[in-house]
Amino acid sequence: MKIQKGFTLIELMIALALGLIVVAAAAMLFLTGVKSSQVQQGMADLQDNANFGLNYITQDVRLANLDTVEAAMNDALLHGGVVLSQSNLPTGIRTNVNATLLSRSNGDAVGSNNAWTGASNVTQNSDQLVIQYKPAQIGGFDCEGREITTVDRIVIQRYFLRVDANAGAGEGNPLALACDAGNYSDTNLARYGDAGEIIMKRVDHFRVLLNVSNAAGNRRYIGIHEYMALTGTKPRILGVSLGVLARSGQSTGQDVSTAQNNAFVVLDQNVAIGANGNPQGFIRQVVTQEVAIRNALGERE
Repeated sequence: MKIQKGFTLIELMIALALGLIVVAAAAMLFLTGVKSSQVQQGMADLQDNANFGLNYITQDVRLANLDTVEAAMNDALLHGGVVLSQSNLPTGIRTNVNATLLSRSNGDAVGSNNAWTGASNVTQNSDQLVIQYKPAQIGGFDCEGREITTVDRIVIQRYFLRVDANAGAGEGNPLALACDAGNYSDTNLARYGDAGEIIMKRVDHFRVLLNVSNAAGNRRYIGIHEYMALTGTKPRILGVSLGVLARSGQSTGQDVSTAQNNAFVVLDQNVAIGANGNPQGFIRQVVTQEVAIRNALGERE
């Protein structure tokens, strides 16, 4: 009789256990690799969106107050670089630019509900910054990509948050930083007041502070609402600080670092993602930039 040889039950169980361990280790390595790739892609997307987008804005803001006739910029200076009130605009177009199209911040009384409601995914409303400048020469483009073909019209540009209609998977309230550009003469305003072009794809909050100096030369940072609430002649504006709470364009999975209730500091504000924000799983980062306003301190250039 021929003797048959094979594995014992114990040997099969040991082999099966070892196989399962190897498969589990391979699956763990695969999932870790996928997670790492998602995080790296999210961080790269965030860095490109936040840093390059904000740098693009600062280049435009540096044009504010170009070719102004006075250095002491405030809410009353005609053609002043930061548009805070109708007094910064010619009388011929003031009726065409209501308060919702001027620089505004949380706390301002604006609109039908008598309050500024700048789009935001945190508990505070986002700010809006409006600048203007007179081109020194033909050439270049405004923030919506339109070529500047004359030096006889002043360019006006508005930076604000709005909903992006091109939402990705899992995005609850996708906000983007947009720029609305127009131009005007003393009696004619063109192309200003629309939805603008997106320049930063995903931003949960936008904050603006004014760098101001009083008669004694003391400087401080103050919000737009607080500045406009000052009585008497307001201090001159020397620059602006911009802060954004940017996030990745895609989810990187559930993690403590991407929890929806994480708190952030955007310039002078402590903020947290509100109930209307996006689901958890997105990487967020605060990015800030300070810009000195041209001709604001000394004589015109």
